[in-house]
Amino acid sequence: MLPEFLAGSYKRYKQDTALFTTWLAKAAASVGYKPNSTKRSPSDQPVLSKPPVATGSSGVTKPSGRLKGKERKAAKDAADKARKANESIAESQVPSTVKYTITTGELLRQAEAVTRSHVTSAVKIPASLRGVLERAIRARRRCSEWFQKSKVHNEYADKQHTHFIEILEQSLKILEPCVEAEDTGPKDQRQNLSAYEDAASVTNRFSMLKVEESPEADPAEVFEIANAVNVATKSKASNGEPEITVYELEDEDKFDEELAFIIFCFFEDLHRTQEYVKELWRKYKARQCDLHTAAITTIAAFDLVRQAEEDLITQAPHVFNRKRSYESIAIIVFYADAFQQGVCPEARLSSNEFLRITPFDDFIYLSAARILMKFTFLADLPKDCNLPYPVPCPPLRFGYISRPELLGTPEMNRIEQEDLVLSRLIIDRQIWNTFKHEYDQRITLPPLEDEFSQSLDRLTTNGVLSAALVFEARVFLDIQDIMGDDVKRGYQDLLRTTTAIDQIMNLKAVNGAWDVGGSGERWHEKDVDVVMRIKQTSIYWILDNPSNMFPKFKEVMLAGIGPELDKPMGVTRPGPSSQSGPPPLQATMLEAAGVGSLREPNPRPPKNPKLSTVSMQYHRVPEGVDPWDPNFQLALRKQLVKEGALADEGPMDPRHEENARRLNIKMIRPSEDLNYLFTSNPIYCGLVSFGMLTDYEAAGVSLCNWHKSIWPTAHLYNALQRTSTTSKPWQEMDKLINLHMDTLFAGQVPLSAHEFFVRFALALGLSMSNFSRNPRNRSNNDRIRFRQGAKGTKLKGTEMSSVFRQYFEKKLSLEMCLLKLDSLIRDPGPKASRKEREVWTRPLTNLQFLAMLESELPRVTQRLQFDYITLTKQCVKLLKLIRQRIELQFQVLCPRLSTEDSADQTLTWVVMQILEENNDVALACQSAPIHAQGHMIGPQLKVAEEEIQKFLGTYRPQDLISNFNALPRPARAPSGLVPNHWNISIRHVALSPPGDLVFLVQPDSEYVHSEGPIQIVEGQPPGHVLNPKSLVTLQTIARLIMKAFVESTGAGSAISPSAPWSWKTNDENFARRIIKVMTDMGVREDLMNMAVADAEELATCDGAWHGFKDSMNRLMTGNVRSPGPI
Repeated sequence: MLPEFLAGSYKRYKQDTALFTTWLAKAAASVGYKPNSTKRSPSDQPVLSKPPVATGSSGVTKPSGRLKGKERKAAKDAADKARKANESIAESQVPSTVKYTITTGELLRQAEAVTRSHVTSAVKIPASLRGVLERAIRARRRCSEWFQKSKVHNEYADKQHTHFIEILEQSLKILEPCVEAEDTGPKDQRQNLSAYEDAASVTNRFSMLKVEESPEADPAEVFEIANAVNVATKSKASNGEPEITVYELEDEDKFDEELAFIIFCFFEDLHRTQEYVKELWRKYKARQCDLHTAAITTIAAFDLVRQAEEDLITQAPHVFNRKRSYESIAIIVFYADAFQQGVCPEARLSSNEFLRITPFDDFIYLSAARILMKFTFLADLPKDCNLPYPVPCPPLRFGYISRPELLGTPEMNRIEQEDLVLSRLIIDRQIWNTFKHEYDQRITLPPLEDEFSQSLDRLTTNGVLSAALVFEARVFLDIQDIMGDDVKRGYQDLLRTTTAIDQIMNLKAVNGAWDVGGSGERWHEKDVDVVMRIKQTSIYWILDNPSNMFPKFKEVMLAGIGPELDKPMGVTRPGPSSQSGPPPLQATMLEAAGVGSLREPNPRPPKNPKLSTVSMQYHRVPEGVDPWDPNFQLALRKQLVKEGALADEGPMDPRHEENARRLNIKMIRPSEDLNYLFTSNPIYCGLVSFGMLTDYEAAGVSLCNWHKSIWPTAHLYNALQRTSTTSKPWQEMDKLINLHMDTLFAGQVPLSAHEFFVRFALALGLSMSNFSRNPRNRSNNDRIRFRQGAKGTKLKGTEMSSVFRQYFEKKLSLEMCLLKLDSLIRDPGPKASRKEREVWTRPLTNLQFLAMLESELPRVTQRLQFDYITLTKQCVKLLKLIRQRIELQFQVLCPRLSTEDSADQTLTWVVMQILEENNDVALACQSAPIHAQGHMIGPQLKVAEEEIQKFLGTYRPQDLISNFNALPRPARAPSGLVPNHWNISIRHVALSPPGDLVFLVQPDSEYVHSEGPIQIVEGQPPGHVLNPKSLVTLQTIARLIMKAFVESTGAGSAISPSAPWSWKTNDENFARRIIKVMTDMGVREDLMNMAVADAEELATCDGAWHGFKDSMNRLMTGNVRSPGPI
């Protein structure tokens, strides 16, 4: 029997027929019939999986139909009993599988025995089992009709297909009285299936294959039948060892006689997968699917096809050539098509009729394969051969010199365009590989290549032409057809993703090296590798900048192409010679369209067939010889004929020479697009973009966990959301809490002041014993741990992204990556019921897996795009502002410890102090008299609320600009007594820590307002010297100016905010720079005029500043309280 190695149609067919024959044999035995079967050797392998059908049914001896009521309950009990029997056996012994073969005549006799006794024995055929049999019949019939249309009257068709179809149909007809009627119960009971099972119906829309899914086969009930039929039993014959008995039809286990059916099923599955992937890219074009989902799902499809081909070759190495597996697989279908034409297949291979396009060419993807075959010669080149750019590549029409009338049709025009697109990609991959080899020691490695690109490299390096590569090329060309002029959108999406990541990370070059964080929040040294990989990949390989040298490299190579490339080709065309190294090589393109005679056909297709129309060979040219000399070309041709490398067909046909001149055939020129490798291949763009996102998430999470600012802020924000009625929503924080609910709050947010405090303390590492009535472990050591941010909560990236990262880092093969993804996605969790777990452990078809992956990837992509980096920096600034306000307002000096690098680990203690005080206030309110009780929050939490509300009003620059531009601009101040005029300056504060403020003065009323310190808002460390020319600093100052007016310059909520009627400053250079920055930011044009104040106004503003500074000094030199114990 053919081992169960093929996924898809053939495997399902074998499982369907085996399930039916096994059920029938055991059902016949249950009514007293003694089956006549031949025992085969038992398998030494354990039964690791069940048929890909679906859960519990009746016992084998009394099978039931579609189950309902008490019968369904009894059937489930029987299935449970069978399952438990298998489990009990599995605990001590692994059952072997004993297979019996039965003849077709025996199958019919068993069916008659069951039918005769069904009245007395109540044996019924489940309706789902009937659907399984009908599905197997349809699979055979599709293949039979396909071969009959090809007029194949040999062992590949009639004996296997027609014969078994008739036997199976006759068996079903005999058993018809035993089939139980369909259940007419509620529809929802019949549709209790997993969403991923329903994905099998996706094949229904592939009308070109006429694929049908059986509506009668209920997957859940079929799985129950399979469980009951395949129960392991012990008997005397097995010497007490557990065995699973399976019955199969004879002759179906012979590989050679099933070969045509197997190959048909293989290509049928490829076409199903192809149509699924094409629909995916149609969604991408219609913007119903993102690039990452389309690309990753396509790459998964490529690997599934590769695995199916590998399984096929492994089981029959004597039939298939591993290196040229496509040709040895496709030749079987080609032979069938030759019989349709009424010619010998061998003769057709050597005839120019081979050039005629047939429907079967599309079925085996022959046009895509012929394009790839042109480049197999590259694998045979000597290692010391350095081909010039571009590698010689004749167009496919070169092979049509003998049949030019076949050109010019819409179909041939499409194929010629595909030849141009795919050939240019392969040509550019050669220069890409050359560039990588030249610069591999100078710059970082390029992003991981997609499966298609790797397969192309195996073709040109090792000459491997696999069916998987041909399928990948066909999908690549389908994408070109679907996307049309929009095919470059994949590259544009990659640039947008990479640019956004680069701007968010904002790494700066310091002393010739990238500074991981600049002077703000930095990454820990152990996380630098992933940060640098993101930066180097973006600037060296993706973004358009001087560091990306490949486009410039290609531009130089394009400029060096000589005029020979544009010369028309003859029938035998020499290629360009090498410019360096050993003696130059001569390229000879041989037209594989000669006239052959009919010969006696071989009984079996050859293992190494030749399906190409153009082949190429290279020969060394003696030094000093002109390869373009016609005399040399004639001599070379004679030499090739003498060596047997070229058939001696006599003198060249003058008509062929004339056709060659008329067709004006020229070598394919490379694309002028310097980024053609990216712009033409959205699959690669999607893979690279997804890889950047996985690294981006890892870098963001590592920065977040190092600085410990996000999770304390999340606790603080949650406390305000639960206790304050005026808190604004923080979209990014709400999203973070939803993504990490389990990590942050153990799956449920705290709701009371006590829960706020206890949950946070537990996250810091405090034991529950600290909250007992008489805590014995409460000591000053706990305070030190809090201040250092001991333990804390560490966020984690998505599990799927960690699997993909192993693939991108080449620690995991794509095959293993997909296996892990299948386990992650389908795992129902520890709380799942047995029924749910059984449903989720059923094997999936390729299309079901792809549909599952497609539905899951958008959610993963959305999580990968979450901006942990910006949120970490915002939370650090926010917590520092809150600490500063608490210190100034309550004269409390919060402790600061020396910290490693830029991470201030004491910020967690600030939040701990706020939540503890809030908890104390809540306890005091509870113990107060009833009439005095009320809803109160701690003073420090109130300060935190005010700062968070201010932050939420301005942290989005575009929202801030829009709000500022929408403000009214009256000529007078709200009081109406003074002009609405302001003076804006930057003032330095020499307090500890020193900093700079944005100082606003209304000169006529001497009203003052300040924003900052600028260093804290900008994310700079305390004491940082302000650079007045820095764009980042100027943008920060501009935001603070707009924030002051949007929030009504601190005058209170009773006064409506307004924009200034006019403003001035004390420095001409500052005025020019800030106006330029605000103009670029999109601030209203009527305010883009800031002059320098006169001497009187400057004196007034200086006086206001001295008064403001004296007030600050008095505040800071007053009595300072230390925080109380916690």
